[in-house]
Amino acid sequence: MYDWTGEADAERFVRTYADSILRLCLARGLSRQDAQDICQELFLKLLTARRTFHDAEHEKAWVLRAAGNACKNLLRASHHSRRAPLEEAQTVAAPASGPRAEVRDEVEKLPPRYRDTVRLYYLAGYSADEVACILHISPAAVRKRLDRARDMLKTGLEGAFV
Repeated sequence: MYDWTGEADAERFVRTYADSILRLCLARGLSRQDAQDICQELFLKLLTARRTFHDAEHEKAWVLRAAGNACKNLLRASHHSRRAPLEEAQTVAAPASGPRAEVRDEVEKLPPRYRDTVRLYYLAGYSADEVACILHISPAAVRKRLDRARDMLKTGLEGAFV
């Protein structure tokens, strides 16, 4: 029986599982800092829940399964997808002003049904049939929405390119 109750367990945890957890997290595409955070979280879970395992294999299976689930949860979190390394901040361009910015602003003003269709067709590069599958509408409806969206954009951008 393996109990998690004392300081000796902390040393054993780090010695036995830290490397495996770090490798698992890095293989899933997380940063070293995220992997270290997950390692620390798992250790705290083990100490606070006072888990008891039948044998070393049961303990190892639980630790690796919990680490895998923690990786999935972190990758699924919205804050994870919206962040970038600090080094990339130097290469990010300031928002452009000019004709493209005006068009982008007008596209954002479109009603959601037209805006989504325009984004999928023009920005993501999907065909009308693919957009129809994604939005669960007919290809004819996609073409009609694009036609209406172009008319709305033409009206909104009138005089901007004179």
